[in-house]
Amino acid sequence: MSGKRMNELEALALMRGGMTRRDVLRRFGAAGGVLAAGSLLAACGGSGGSTGGGGPSSSSGPVSIDKTVAPNWVFSNWPLYIDVKNKTDHPSLDKFDKQFNTKTTYQEDIEDNESFFGKVQAQLKAGQDIGRDIVTLTDWMAAKWVALDYCEKLDLSLLPNVEKNLVDALKGRSIDPTNDHLVPWQSGFTGLAYNPDLTGFEVTQVSDLWKPELKGKVTVLTEMRDTLGLVMLQMGIDPTKCTADDAQKACDYMQPYVDSGQIRRFTGNDYAADLAKGNVYACMAWSGDIVQLQLDNPKLKFVFPQQGSMLWTDNMMIPKNASHPYNAHLWMNFYYQPEIASMVEDYVNYVCPVNGAKEVLIKNDPSVANNPLIFPTQDSLDNAFVFKALTPEEELQFNQSFQALQGA
Repeated sequence: MSGKRMNELEALALMRGGMTRRDVLRRFGAAGGVLAAGSLLAACGGSGGSTGGGGPSSSSGPVSIDKTVAPNWVFSNWPLYIDVKNKTDHPSLDKFDKQFNTKTTYQEDIEDNESFFGKVQAQLKAGQDIGRDIVTLTDWMAAKWVALDYCEKLDLSLLPNVEKNLVDALKGRSIDPTNDHLVPWQSGFTGLAYNPDLTGFEVTQVSDLWKPELKGKVTVLTEMRDTLGLVMLQMGIDPTKCTADDAQKACDYMQPYVDSGQIRRFTGNDYAADLAKGNVYACMAWSGDIVQLQLDNPKLKFVFPQQGSMLWTDNMMIPKNASHPYNAHLWMNFYYQPEIASMVEDYVNYVCPVNGAKEVLIKNDPSVANNPLIFPTQDSLDNAFVFKALTPEEELQFNQSFQALQGA
Protein backbone atom coordinates (compact mmCIF):
# COMPACT_ATOMS: atom_id res chain seq x y z
CA MET A 1 0.00 0.00 0.00
CA SER A 2 2.43 2.70 -0.77
CA GLY A 3 0.78 5.02 1.68
CA LYS A 4 0.91 8.79 1.87
CA ARG A 5 3.58 10.10 4.15
CA MET A 6 3.23 12.48 7.03
CA ASN A 7 3.97 15.91 5.56
CA GLU A 8 6.65 18.31 6.77
CA LEU A 9 4.30 20.42 8.88
CA GLU A 10 3.04 17.36 10.72
CA ALA A 11 6.53 16.09 11.35
CA LEU A 12 7.58 19.55 12.56
CA ALA A 13 4.66 19.61 14.97
CA LEU A 14 5.79 16.29 16.35
CA MET A 15 9.34 17.48 16.88
CA ARG A 16 8.44 20.84 18.39
CA GLY A 17 5.48 19.88 20.48
CA GLY A 18 6.74 16.69 22.04
CA MET A 19 3.57 14.97 20.87
CA THR A 20 3.29 11.23 20.53
CA ARG A 21 2.76 9.61 17.17
CA ARG A 22 -0.83 8.93 18.14
CA ASP A 23 -1.38 12.59 19.04
CA VAL A 24 -0.06 13.73 15.69
CA LEU A 25 -2.25 11.29 13.80
CA ARG A 26 -5.31 12.41 15.72
CA ARG A 27 -4.57 16.12 15.27
CA PHE A 28 -4.03 15.79 11.55
CA GLY A 29 -6.72 13.18 11.23
CA ALA A 30 -10.28 12.83 10.12
CA ALA A 31 -11.49 15.91 11.93
CA GLY A 32 -9.15 17.98 9.79
CA GLY A 33 -9.96 16.14 6.61
CA VAL A 34 -6.51 14.58 6.41
CA LEU A 35 -5.83 10.88 6.84
CA ALA A 36 -5.12 9.87 10.44
CA ALA A 37 -3.61 6.53 9.80
CA GLY A 38 -0.85 4.16 10.62
CA SER A 39 -0.29 3.60 6.92
CA LEU A 40 0.91 7.18 6.58
CA LEU A 41 4.13 5.82 7.88
CA ALA A 42 4.87 2.57 6.09
CA ALA A 43 4.57 1.43 2.55
CA CYS A 44 2.36 -1.56 2.29
CA GLY A 45 2.30 -4.71 0.31
CA GLY A 46 0.37 -3.92 -2.80
CA SER A 47 2.34 -1.12 -4.39
CA GLY A 48 2.96 -1.06 -8.08
CA GLY A 49 6.29 -1.42 -9.77
CA SER A 50 8.19 -4.41 -11.01
CA THR A 51 9.44 -6.97 -8.56
CA GLY A 52 12.25 -7.77 -10.92
CA GLY A 53 11.83 -11.49 -10.42
CA GLY A 54 9.86 -14.27 -8.90
CA GLY A 55 12.07 -15.62 -6.16
CA PRO A 56 15.32 -15.45 -4.25
CA SER A 57 18.67 -14.84 -5.85
CA SER A 58 20.97 -17.62 -6.86
CA SER A 59 23.51 -16.82 -4.16
CA SER A 60 24.14 -19.86 -2.00
CA GLY A 61 26.60 -21.38 0.41
CA PRO A 62 27.45 -20.55 4.01
CA VAL A 63 27.59 -16.93 5.08
CA SER A 64 30.84 -15.69 6.55
CA ILE A 65 31.16 -12.23 8.05
CA ASP A 66 33.58 -10.55 10.40
CA LYS A 67 32.04 -10.87 13.84
CA THR A 68 33.52 -7.67 15.21
CA VAL A 69 31.17 -5.00 16.49
CA ALA A 70 31.70 -1.81 14.52
CA PRO A 71 31.84 1.47 16.50
CA ASN A 72 29.02 2.86 14.34
CA TRP A 73 26.54 1.69 11.76
CA VAL A 74 23.54 2.99 9.75
CA PHE A 75 19.86 1.95 9.89
CA SER A 76 17.49 3.47 7.29
CA ASN A 77 13.75 3.33 7.94
CA TRP A 78 10.46 5.07 7.20
CA PRO A 79 9.48 8.21 9.18
CA LEU A 80 7.98 7.68 12.64
CA TYR A 81 8.44 3.93 12.46
CA ILE A 82 10.26 3.26 15.74
CA ASP A 83 9.77 4.18 19.40
CA VAL A 84 10.45 7.81 20.32
CA LYS A 85 11.03 9.56 23.64
CA ASN A 86 11.84 13.21 24.36
CA LYS A 87 11.17 14.07 20.70
CA THR A 88 14.30 12.57 19.20
CA ASP A 89 15.51 9.68 21.39
CA HIS A 90 14.81 6.05 20.48
CA PRO A 91 14.94 4.00 23.71
CA SER A 92 15.22 0.64 21.93
CA LEU A 93 18.22 1.81 19.92
CA ASP A 94 19.75 3.44 22.99
CA LYS A 95 19.60 0.09 24.79
CA PHE A 96 21.18 -1.61 21.81
CA ASP A 97 24.00 0.92 21.59
CA LYS A 98 24.73 0.61 25.29
CA GLN A 99 24.74 -3.19 25.27
CA PHE A 100 27.02 -3.52 22.24
CA ASN A 101 29.09 -0.38 22.71
CA THR A 102 28.23 1.03 19.29
CA LYS A 103 26.55 4.11 17.87
CA THR A 104 23.54 3.76 15.59
CA THR A 105 22.94 6.40 12.96
CA TYR A 106 19.19 6.13 12.52
CA GLN A 107 17.90 7.69 9.29
CA GLU A 108 14.25 8.24 8.37
CA ASP A 109 15.05 8.55 4.68
CA ILE A 110 12.73 5.99 3.08
CA GLU A 111 9.67 7.91 1.90
CA ASP A 112 8.61 5.57 -0.89
CA ASN A 113 9.82 2.18 -2.11
CA GLU A 114 10.32 3.23 -5.71
CA SER A 115 11.98 6.59 -5.04
CA PHE A 116 14.36 5.07 -2.50
CA PHE A 117 15.30 2.29 -4.91
CA GLY A 118 15.90 4.85 -7.63
CA LYS A 119 18.24 6.70 -5.30
CA VAL A 120 20.50 3.70 -4.63
CA GLN A 121 20.00 1.44 -7.66
CA ALA A 122 23.08 2.60 -9.57
CA GLN A 123 25.32 1.90 -6.58
CA LEU A 124 23.77 -1.51 -6.00
CA LYS A 125 24.18 -2.44 -9.65
CA ALA A 126 27.82 -1.37 -9.52
CA GLY A 127 28.41 -3.50 -6.42
CA GLN A 128 29.01 -0.50 -4.19
CA ASP A 129 28.16 0.04 -0.53
CA ILE A 130 25.12 2.35 -0.39
CA GLY A 131 26.10 3.64 3.06
CA ARG A 132 23.37 1.78 4.92
CA ASP A 133 23.58 -1.44 6.89
CA ILE A 134 19.83 -2.07 7.21
CA VAL A 135 17.02 -0.84 4.99
CA THR A 136 13.35 -1.58 5.63
CA LEU A 137 11.37 -2.26 2.47
CA THR A 138 7.93 -3.62 1.63
CA ASP A 139 7.34 -7.19 0.41
CA TRP A 140 7.20 -6.51 -3.32
CA MET A 141 10.28 -4.26 -3.31
CA ALA A 142 12.12 -6.60 -0.96
CA ALA A 143 11.42 -9.41 -3.43
CA LYS A 144 12.96 -7.28 -6.16
CA TRP A 145 16.16 -6.77 -4.16
CA VAL A 146 16.38 -10.48 -3.37
CA ALA A 147 15.85 -11.45 -7.01
CA LEU A 148 18.49 -8.96 -8.21
CA ASP A 149 20.96 -10.11 -5.53
CA TYR A 150 21.00 -6.62 -4.05
CA CYS A 151 20.84 -7.80 -0.43
CA GLU A 152 23.11 -10.00 1.63
CA LYS A 153 22.21 -13.51 2.63
CA LEU A 154 21.76 -13.67 6.39
CA ASP A 155 23.84 -15.71 8.81
CA LEU A 156 20.98 -17.47 10.57
CA SER A 157 23.29 -18.66 13.35
CA LEU A 158 23.39 -15.03 14.51
CA LEU A 159 19.59 -14.75 14.65
CA PRO A 160 18.38 -17.25 17.26
CA ASN A 161 15.74 -14.82 18.58
CA VAL A 162 14.34 -14.39 15.07
CA GLU A 163 14.14 -18.13 14.60
CA LYS A 164 12.50 -18.55 17.99
CA ASN A 165 10.09 -15.61 18.03
CA LEU A 166 9.09 -14.84 14.44
CA VAL A 167 5.34 -15.44 14.10
CA ASP A 168 4.54 -18.49 12.00
CA ALA A 169 2.48 -16.49 9.48
CA LEU A 170 5.65 -14.73 8.28
CA LYS A 171 7.81 -17.81 7.84
CA GLY A 172 8.49 -19.35 4.45
CA ARG A 173 6.94 -16.58 2.36
CA SER A 174 7.25 -16.88 -1.41
CA ILE A 175 9.49 -13.81 -1.51
CA ASP A 176 11.98 -15.46 0.89
CA PRO A 177 11.06 -19.13 1.27
CA THR A 178 14.12 -20.05 3.35
CA ASN A 179 13.95 -16.95 5.56
CA ASP A 180 17.59 -16.12 4.86
CA HIS A 181 17.33 -12.64 3.29
CA LEU A 182 14.53 -10.77 5.09
CA VAL A 183 13.55 -10.18 8.71
CA PRO A 184 10.04 -8.75 9.19
CA TRP A 185 9.86 -5.37 10.92
CA GLN A 186 6.14 -4.59 11.04
CA SER A 187 3.09 -5.92 9.20
CA GLY A 188 -0.50 -4.98 8.43
CA PHE A 189 -3.67 -6.38 6.92
CA THR A 190 -5.71 -5.43 3.89
CA GLY A 191 -9.37 -6.13 4.51
CA LEU A 192 -12.66 -4.27 4.66
CA ALA A 193 -13.87 -1.34 6.75
CA TYR A 194 -17.34 0.10 7.19
CA ASN A 195 -19.59 2.34 9.24
CA PRO A 196 -22.47 0.16 10.53
CA ASP A 197 -24.61 3.24 11.19
CA LEU A 198 -24.55 3.96 7.47
CA THR A 199 -24.59 0.49 5.90
CA GLY A 200 -27.42 -0.78 8.08
CA PHE A 201 -25.92 -4.28 7.96
CA GLU A 202 -22.74 -6.11 8.87
CA VAL A 203 -20.07 -6.34 6.20
CA THR A 204 -18.35 -9.71 6.34
CA GLN A 205 -17.03 -10.39 2.82
CA VAL A 206 -16.08 -8.63 -0.39
CA SER A 207 -19.37 -9.51 -2.07
CA ASP A 208 -21.18 -7.34 0.51
CA LEU A 209 -19.64 -4.31 -1.19
CA TRP A 210 -21.84 -4.97 -4.23
CA LYS A 211 -25.19 -4.74 -2.44
CA PRO A 212 -27.48 -2.23 -4.20
CA GLU A 213 -27.93 -0.04 -1.13
CA LEU A 214 -24.20 0.76 -1.19
CA LYS A 215 -24.10 1.98 -4.79
CA GLY A 216 -21.71 4.91 -5.09
CA LYS A 217 -20.65 4.54 -1.46
CA VAL A 218 -17.91 1.93 -1.95
CA THR A 219 -14.22 2.39 -2.68
CA VAL A 220 -11.48 -0.09 -3.58
CA LEU A 221 -7.73 0.39 -3.58
CA THR A 222 -5.41 1.57 -6.34
CA GLU A 223 -2.86 -0.96 -5.13
CA MET A 224 -3.11 -3.90 -7.50
CA ARG A 225 -2.02 -6.63 -5.12
CA ASP A 226 -4.41 -5.54 -2.39
CA THR A 227 -7.54 -5.16 -4.48
CA LEU A 228 -7.01 -8.15 -6.75
CA GLY A 229 -5.85 -10.23 -3.80
CA LEU A 230 -9.11 -9.67 -1.89
CA VAL A 231 -11.22 -10.24 -5.01
CA MET A 232 -9.34 -13.42 -5.86
CA LEU A 233 -9.99 -14.76 -2.37
CA GLN A 234 -13.69 -13.99 -2.78
CA MET A 235 -13.59 -15.94 -6.05
CA GLY A 236 -11.80 -18.92 -4.51
CA ILE A 237 -8.45 -18.13 -6.16
CA ASP A 238 -5.27 -18.38 -4.08
CA PRO A 239 -3.29 -15.10 -4.50
CA THR A 240 -0.11 -16.84 -3.40
CA LYS A 241 -0.25 -18.99 -6.55
CA CYS A 242 -2.25 -16.85 -8.99
CA THR A 243 -1.61 -16.48 -12.72
CA ALA A 244 -2.09 -13.66 -15.20
CA ASP A 245 -5.33 -15.39 -16.24
CA ASP A 246 -6.49 -15.25 -12.62
CA ALA A 247 -5.73 -11.52 -12.50
CA GLN A 248 -7.82 -11.00 -15.62
CA LYS A 249 -10.66 -13.06 -14.14
CA ALA A 250 -10.62 -10.87 -11.04
CA CYS A 251 -10.72 -7.73 -13.18
CA ASP A 252 -13.57 -9.14 -15.24
CA TYR A 253 -15.43 -9.88 -12.00
CA MET A 254 -15.09 -6.25 -10.91
CA GLN A 255 -15.77 -4.59 -14.26
CA PRO A 256 -19.59 -4.48 -13.94
CA TYR A 257 -19.29 -2.74 -10.57
CA VAL A 258 -16.97 -0.14 -12.05
CA ASP A 259 -19.22 0.41 -15.06
CA SER A 260 -22.41 0.71 -12.99
CA GLY A 261 -20.97 3.20 -10.49
CA GLN A 262 -21.25 0.75 -7.60
CA ILE A 263 -17.57 1.52 -6.96
CA ARG A 264 -17.25 5.21 -6.21
CA ARG A 265 -13.56 5.28 -7.10
CA PHE A 266 -10.17 3.65 -6.70
CA THR A 267 -8.22 5.25 -3.85
CA GLY A 268 -4.96 5.41 -2.02
CA ASN A 269 -5.00 6.31 1.67
CA ASP A 270 -7.55 9.04 1.01
CA TYR A 271 -10.40 6.56 1.41
CA ALA A 272 -10.00 7.03 5.16
CA ALA A 273 -11.09 10.66 5.12
CA ASP A 274 -14.19 9.74 3.09
CA LEU A 275 -14.98 6.90 5.50
CA ALA A 276 -14.61 9.22 8.48
CA LYS A 277 -16.82 11.88 6.89
CA GLY A 278 -19.53 9.44 5.83
CA ASN A 279 -19.00 9.91 2.09
CA VAL A 280 -18.08 6.22 1.92
CA TYR A 281 -20.04 3.57 3.79
CA ALA A 282 -17.79 0.55 3.14
CA CYS A 283 -14.44 0.03 1.48
CA MET A 284 -11.30 -1.98 1.09
CA ALA A 285 -8.97 -0.74 3.82
CA TRP A 286 -5.66 -1.11 5.61
CA SER A 287 -5.72 -2.14 9.25
CA GLY A 288 -3.29 0.57 10.37
CA ASP A 289 -5.66 3.26 9.10
CA ILE A 290 -8.61 1.92 11.01
CA VAL A 291 -6.67 1.60 14.28
CA GLN A 292 -6.16 5.35 14.14
CA LEU A 293 -9.60 6.33 12.79
CA GLN A 294 -11.23 4.41 15.63
CA LEU A 295 -9.65 6.86 18.06
CA ASP A 296 -12.12 9.45 16.76
CA ASN A 297 -14.98 7.13 15.81
CA PRO A 298 -15.01 3.82 17.73
CA LYS A 299 -18.04 2.68 15.72
CA LEU A 300 -15.94 2.18 12.58
CA LYS A 301 -15.13 -1.47 12.03
CA PHE A 302 -12.31 -3.31 10.31
CA VAL A 303 -13.23 -6.72 8.92
CA PHE A 304 -11.12 -9.72 8.09
CA PRO A 305 -13.18 -11.08 5.17
CA GLN A 306 -14.50 -14.59 5.61
CA GLN A 307 -12.59 -15.83 2.57
CA GLY A 308 -9.33 -14.29 3.76
CA SER A 309 -7.37 -11.06 4.04
CA MET A 310 -4.09 -9.91 2.54
CA LEU A 311 -1.01 -9.56 4.75
CA TRP A 312 1.83 -7.16 3.91
CA THR A 313 5.14 -6.68 5.67
CA ASP A 314 7.98 -4.18 5.77
CA ASN A 315 11.22 -6.13 6.02
CA MET A 316 14.68 -5.45 7.40
CA MET A 317 17.40 -6.42 4.95
CA ILE A 318 21.15 -5.87 4.59
CA PRO A 319 22.14 -4.18 1.33
CA LYS A 320 24.78 -5.93 -0.73
CA ASN A 321 28.32 -5.01 0.32
CA ALA A 322 27.15 -3.16 3.43
CA SER A 323 30.08 -2.10 5.62
CA HIS A 324 28.74 -3.34 8.96
CA PRO A 325 26.68 -6.51 8.45
CA TYR A 326 27.53 -7.87 11.91
CA ASN A 327 25.94 -4.87 13.63
CA ALA A 328 22.90 -5.32 11.40
CA HIS A 329 22.56 -8.96 12.48
CA LEU A 330 22.98 -7.95 16.11
CA TRP A 331 20.18 -5.40 15.84
CA MET A 332 17.81 -7.84 14.12
CA ASN A 333 18.37 -10.40 16.83
CA PHE A 334 18.16 -7.75 19.57
CA TYR A 335 14.83 -6.42 18.26
CA TYR A 336 13.33 -9.91 18.28
CA GLN A 337 13.42 -9.99 22.06
CA PRO A 338 9.79 -9.52 23.20
CA GLU A 339 10.79 -6.78 25.64
CA ILE A 340 12.41 -4.73 22.88
CA ALA A 341 9.73 -5.40 20.26
CA SER A 342 7.09 -4.29 22.74
CA MET A 343 8.82 -0.91 23.13
CA VAL A 344 8.61 -0.34 19.38
CA GLU A 345 5.07 -1.71 19.10
CA ASP A 346 3.71 0.50 21.85
CA TYR A 347 4.64 3.48 19.71
CA VAL A 348 4.00 2.44 16.10
CA ASN A 349 0.82 0.33 16.55
CA TYR A 350 1.31 -1.94 13.54
CA VAL A 351 1.04 -5.72 13.55
CA CYS A 352 3.97 -6.99 15.59
CA PRO A 353 5.95 -9.90 14.09
CA VAL A 354 7.48 -10.96 17.41
CA ASN A 355 5.92 -13.66 19.56
CA GLY A 356 5.88 -12.67 23.24
CA ALA A 357 5.63 -8.91 22.75
CA LYS A 358 1.91 -8.99 23.47
CA GLU A 359 2.46 -10.57 26.88
CA VAL A 360 4.89 -7.79 27.77
CA LEU A 361 2.42 -5.11 26.68
CA ILE A 362 -0.45 -6.66 28.63
CA LYS A 363 1.40 -5.41 31.69
CA ASN A 364 2.54 -2.09 30.23
CA ASP A 365 -0.21 -1.00 27.83
CA PRO A 366 -3.16 -3.41 27.69
CA SER A 367 -5.08 -1.21 25.25
CA VAL A 368 -2.44 -1.94 22.62
CA ALA A 369 -1.93 -5.55 23.65
CA ASN A 370 -5.63 -6.33 23.36
CA ASN A 371 -6.19 -4.62 20.01
CA PRO A 372 -6.79 -7.41 17.44
CA LEU A 373 -5.55 -5.15 14.64
CA ILE A 374 -2.17 -4.90 16.36
CA PHE A 375 -2.00 -8.39 17.85
CA PRO A 376 -4.36 -10.40 15.63
CA THR A 377 -5.83 -13.72 16.58
CA GLN A 378 -4.29 -16.89 15.24
CA ASP A 379 -7.40 -17.45 13.15
CA SER A 380 -6.86 -14.08 11.46
CA LEU A 381 -3.22 -14.90 10.77
CA ASP A 382 -4.06 -18.37 9.50
CA ASN A 383 -6.53 -16.84 7.03
CA ALA A 384 -4.15 -14.13 5.76
CA PHE A 385 -2.30 -14.38 2.44
CA VAL A 386 0.90 -12.82 1.12
CA PHE A 387 0.61 -11.98 -2.58
CA LYS A 388 2.97 -14.06 -4.70
CA ALA A 389 6.25 -12.66 -5.99
CA LEU A 390 5.75 -11.80 -9.65
CA THR A 391 8.16 -12.20 -12.52
CA PRO A 392 8.67 -9.09 -14.67
CA GLU A 393 6.42 -10.60 -17.33
CA GLU A 394 3.68 -11.32 -14.80
CA GLU A 395 4.03 -7.86 -13.31
CA LEU A 396 3.40 -6.31 -16.71
CA GLN A 397 0.39 -8.52 -17.40
CA PHE A 398 -1.16 -8.03 -13.96
CA ASN A 399 -0.73 -4.27 -14.12
CA GLN A 400 -2.10 -4.00 -17.65
CA SER A 401 -5.28 -5.81 -16.62
CA PHE A 402 -5.68 -3.71 -13.50
CA GLN A 403 -5.01 -0.42 -15.28
CA ALA A 404 -7.61 -1.28 -17.88
CA LEU A 405 -10.11 -1.93 -15.09
CA GLN A 406 -9.44 1.52 -13.68
CA GLY A 407 -9.72 3.10 -17.10
CA ALA A 408 -6.09 4.19 -17.01
